[in-house]
Amino acid sequence: MENFRNKVVSWVAPIVPSISLAGIELGMSAGELFSFLSMYVVDDKNDLYQFEMSPILRLVKSNSNEDEFYLFNVYDRELTNWHLYFNTPEHLGANPRALGIVVRDGKVHSVKVWHFEKLKEGDKPKNIYRGKLPENIGLGDLVSDLLPYANLTYDDAEELFYSYGEYGALEVTGYGDLEEYPDQVIMAISVNSETTSQ
Repeated sequence: MENFRNKVVSWVAPIVPSISLAGIELGMSAGELFSFLSMYVVDDKNDLYQFEMSPILRLVKSNSNEDEFYLFNVYDRELTNWHLYFNTPEHLGANPRALGIVVRDGKVHSVKVWHFEKLKEGDKPKNIYRGKLPENIGLGDLVSDLLPYANLTYDDAEELFYSYGEYGALEVTGYGDLEEYPDQVIMAISVNSETTSQ
């Protein structure tokens, strides 16, 4: 079992396409992932975790086909700022997803972060994942900021942009096609294993 003494799951760790996000490395075994995450349990009974510089998150585990999903939702729904636009924190638009991990064939296949904070115009997020890509681009920045660095292809069916090859396996979610929404911001970022990239 790998020694995690010098590694951390961090809300400010860099995003490295095809390699890691939040300090969680692609290719890590399911057992190593479990041991790594267990260092951040703050309430075992309620499945609450807190990573370095993150808000408190609740883990929900699920399975689909051969994949295992680890979904960390923001525990304090007030951090989503739901009250700015919705009449209840349970509204679908007030989605608390913060961090997701997919384990496929016993190894970490992808790691994803979401922009869960609703904001007034001009406000800056305070609680979302703040790690950045090498070009200093992250959640809340413009999708178009990535264009000089990565060849982004829009997938209509999945409603996301993807980049593989030289830049690395990366998926970025905004609002839709860039031609239709040129000023859209990045609402989710996922780093993926290139072994199954298309």
